[in-house]
Amino acid sequence: MKQLLEKYLKIYVHESSRFLWIAAISFVIFYVTAIFRNYVDTAFLKRFGPDYIPSMLVINALLTFVVMAVVDRMSRRFKDHFLLAFCLGSYAAIVTALYFLVLAKISLAYPILYQLLYLLDSILLVYLWNIAGDLFDARQGKRIFPLITASQVLGTTLGSFSTRPLTMALGEDPVLLIFAFFSMATALYLARTGFTYLGESRPKIVSGRDAPRVISLTQVPRVMKDYPIIRYLIVTGLIPNILLPIFFYQFSEIANSTFHSEQSLISFLSMFRGTTTLITFVLLFFVGRMYSSMGLTNASIVQPLNFALLFGSLPAFFNIYVAAYGQFSTILIQRAIAGPVNKILYSVIPSDLQIWSRTFIRGTVLKVGMLSGSLSMIALKPLIQARSFSYLAFALAVCWLFETLKFRKHYTRILKQVIAEKEIDFAQIESVRPFDSGGAATELGSIEVDTRVQEYAQEPPKPIPKLDPQVALKLLDDENASTRAEAAASFAITKDMRAVRKLIGCLEDTDDDVRKAAMEALMGYGESILPFLEVSLVEARPRTKQGILEVIRLSGLQEFEIVPFLGKELAQAYGHLIALRHLETISDGLSVEMLKKHLTASNEENLSLIFYALWVYHADMRLMYKALRSETASIAIELVENSIQKELTAYLIPLIEDIPLDEKIEKGRKMFPLVRKETPERLITFLANAEDPITRMLALFTIAEKMPDQSFVPIIESRLQDKFPYVREIAEYALKRILNGDAIMPDIIEKINKLRNFTIFEGMGVRELHAIASVITVETFQPGDVMIKEGDENSSIYLLVAGKVTIYEKYGTPEERSKVTVGEGAFLGELSLFTRMSPNATCVAAETTNAYVLRHHQFEEIMKVYPQIGINLCKFFTMKLRQVAY
Repeated sequence: MKQLLEKYLKIYVHESSRFLWIAAISFVIFYVTAIFRNYVDTAFLKRFGPDYIPSMLVINALLTFVVMAVVDRMSRRFKDHFLLAFCLGSYAAIVTALYFLVLAKISLAYPILYQLLYLLDSILLVYLWNIAGDLFDARQGKRIFPLITASQVLGTTLGSFSTRPLTMALGEDPVLLIFAFFSMATALYLARTGFTYLGESRPKIVSGRDAPRVISLTQVPRVMKDYPIIRYLIVTGLIPNILLPIFFYQFSEIANSTFHSEQSLISFLSMFRGTTTLITFVLLFFVGRMYSSMGLTNASIVQPLNFALLFGSLPAFFNIYVAAYGQFSTILIQRAIAGPVNKILYSVIPSDLQIWSRTFIRGTVLKVGMLSGSLSMIALKPLIQARSFSYLAFALAVCWLFETLKFRKHYTRILKQVIAEKEIDFAQIESVRPFDSGGAATELGSIEVDTRVQEYAQEPPKPIPKLDPQVALKLLDDENASTRAEAAASFAITKDMRAVRKLIGCLEDTDDDVRKAAMEALMGYGESILPFLEVSLVEARPRTKQGILEVIRLSGLQEFEIVPFLGKELAQAYGHLIALRHLETISDGLSVEMLKKHLTASNEENLSLIFYALWVYHADMRLMYKALRSETASIAIELVENSIQKELTAYLIPLIEDIPLDEKIEKGRKMFPLVRKETPERLITFLANAEDPITRMLALFTIAEKMPDQSFVPIIESRLQDKFPYVREIAEYALKRILNGDAIMPDIIEKINKLRNFTIFEGMGVRELHAIASVITVETFQPGDVMIKEGDENSSIYLLVAGKVTIYEKYGTPEERSKVTVGEGAFLGELSLFTRMSPNATCVAAETTNAYVLRHHQFEEIMKVYPQIGINLCKFFTMKLRQVAY
């Protein structure tokens, strides 16, 4: 079953139980409803008459308003699965009672059954799909909603084909008892198991901007104007339900005049509907692929176009063949295409409008459409023939088609609007600050291409120094940051080509002014250096890559060749996924944990750079990238898919979509020449030879700790000459572990491991911790040693890794008072980093204490490159203030 679901239906392990649950319920409900529908339609037409259909539809629309209003009030207290179970149980009881009225030959039973049937359609449309929407998001819906519809269609198909043999074996009226039995059984099952899949019986109370909005009828026009997705869904709920009663009436007239006996009509309806739904069932398995090739917006055109063709043909060909085509095509398109498309679109409605839209659009709007169509028929029936209703319907279908084309044009804007509801709208506030320091994951911005070159000019311009190019080239290597910045800035005037390579190297500089000056200078070269920027981009370090992409973006260089860079970043990301999968086969330990964490962070870095590169062409990439880590992630992925070039979606979407790791890797293998015969030994060797020095270092550490095998000696020896000293140090450690079996763990690993325990470094990856570990010093304090003295200047932060420190007020005076004693994991001296004020307490070692010491100027430089530290410090100070305040 697992292989069938994953390989053929693309239902993954974390989705399978929920899918099977909702699919089984849908199948049973639609199976018995199909039998019920065939009986009710036939009994009503032959025992009551088709002339009453328009009146029945009007009554049904009004009845639905009342019933849905009552159920909507109940929905504020109970979840959808409970309400659906209640409705099905009520139906079972009422239909059982009506069975005895039918046996008593009371004709009133038939219009009541008719009302119950079409009221049930509304209930199922709202609450069964509400449940599906709660189980799966918009991206999952593209795969799963067509399959849920397939389960409904399969139930309808088998129910339609079962009607004739059941009525011949049991008689026509007993099928009511079959419907009542299965309805009650399904209601009990829903009530019993719904909690397992959907949670509490009472809806969650949400506050803030996520709280459900209450929309009055007078506010609906405003909401339609503000939210195009609401406008479109209202149109697609209203017009089809005006058209369907018209066509249903026309079909009933044609069918009733063509088939004269009750048995022949019920046989035709059961066989025709069964065949239609069977074909629909088969096609539903290909709908997901159709969405991928056509897109949701193109698929949404099919239904209005078909209605226009149908009603355009009926005036000339008012016969059973065109009517049969109409019935076949409307059922097929509604169930196989339009239905799933609309269900998916409901998932992209802003969260605070979803509860209202579920009942208003799926319930009220649909019945307003049906009521309008039915009243039109009642008003026009004495004046025109059934055939002539096609002219009115054709005009409405054309309006619907026009609205769909408009929706198609603005689809990406609609998706962006939904995401922007949850995120900062960067386009409406200050433009991006392009020269801020940061790692590769620095946040993206949103601004149009034609204004990018002017972004940096918003600040007051600084005079550009005039230096001889030969002198400036030498000064780019000066130890003084101000000198390097002036030298870099001078090339904005001279544009000496000999400086380009060094200016790109300055993009790695930790000093903001140097980096900014290098960017400004490179921007002045224009297209003449674009090929070299493209080549450098592929091989550069992450921070330099970000700087190059910023130069390209702000220069407005639209001829930027993005494919080689994206190809390398994407292939590397998929390669990391393969390594991550096989690291799971190695027993846990510090080395494996650190390597897995680093590869995961590297993939985030890859994605950040990919979106940074796409930002050159797409102004909204900043918004999309941020939304990938929010509850609107599925909508963000949909927006990405509809924004970038179609040929890139196959490469990027699997990386950001919520699908199993194995599926991501298989998709990657179809596009890149990735390793096929995976073994832990092969993959670790590849990682030990990776471009990234941190990856090499951690792969060698994993060999030393978990795989000290002689077969790794060649790759280890090749790393003994590595240009990065810490890689060489770990290579020596690994070689000793293999040859001698014992060695002392390198200091850099111990430092990284201990730094992870400090709250100010939470959320930081191995690369960042390595950068910090490489500059700290280790100091030991004996009991009584003063580490920080009250009133004296302090220029360091102390990170306690062993021992205890007591903090005193007025230390060494008669008023001396100890405030607190802290131990491992605490840090001291952070306040003076920001205030530049002398400490107001004295810190004294209470026992032998080891501390990592980080000078303030070093800490400031690190914070510029890794702003996450500043965020963590803000959290720390906030908690301290909270403790004082409360």
